Amino acid sequence: MSIIIGYYGNNGAVIGGDRRNIIFRGDPKKREELERRLYSGEIKDEEELKRVAEELGVKVYIEDERIKVKRINNTLVGEVRSIGADSRRRRMYLTKGIGAIVDIINDDIVNKSVKRGSGIIIFGNKHLKEIASKELKKYMYNFNRMSIEEVKKVIEDVLRRCCKGPTSSRDFDVLYIDRREEDLEKVIERDLEELKRYREELRQKMIDFKKVMAIVNKIENRGEVGVIKDGKLVLNGDHLAIDKVCPNPKQFKEIEVEGDFEEGDTVVIEDGTLKVKGKDVELKTKYIICRK
Repeated sequence: MSIIIGYYGNNGAVIGGDRRNIIFRGDPKKREELERRLYSGEIKDEEELKRVAEELGVKVYIEDERIKVKRINNTLVGEVRSIGADSRRRRMYLTKGIGAIVDIINDDIVNKSVKRGSGIIIFGNKHLKEIASKELKKYMYNFNRMSIEEVKKVIEDVLRRCCKGPTSSRDFDVLYIDRREEDLEKVIERDLEELKRYREELRQKMIDFKKVMAIVNKIENRGEVGVIKDGKLVLNGDHLAIDKVCPNPKQFKEIEVEGDFEEGDTVVIEDGTLKVKGKDVELKTKYIICRK
């Protein structure tokens, strides 16, 4: 988790967030210990994070390319998420004079709150939230008297001070609007419908990927695969041919082959090469032969 700061008031709305995404791999208890030390502010920089992770036997992958804030019409949206056994997301939706927070587990909304007037919303770990809150207290009572551009500059300055530790990127994105969304509820509803479509597409891609990998693991590399009959390769009961490696390929028991073969020849695969058994004759085919 990193840092997202949002403001909404009678002068408009501002949202800013960093780009860091941290992935942990390893023993769950060791990961929990590392995350506790990291998000409490105990670990001060990336070098210390890498050292502590190595001591605990946890792999850490750091990316600084995830955009966490966006604009939909006259609504600003920010999201933090945690992907594990369940997908947990927290989103803020801001427009002039209105702020909403939505908690989502997988495809279900588990909590939703909407406030009107003015306010500041901060997403992030406890350590970064404390830093941001302390900085914002210096200005927050003046935000409604500022122009929205001035509020934007303050939030940029606060993010600059916050984004120095190992849990946030040095770069951040800041957006602002000075108009009210006509129907914030509809924007939220459509945005969450888009999230459901995205998750469904992702699930299907994972299913397709598993299918493709299962096929790849079945591609024959060595052994007898069939016999030449009537000018075609008739595969034995342990094999079949496919037209291409994809989630749902076409399957064949007889396929065309090219080469110097004779009726009744036994066909084998040796180190991935299709051959006539007992002869130094290579055969070619546009199909892929797999074990059943």
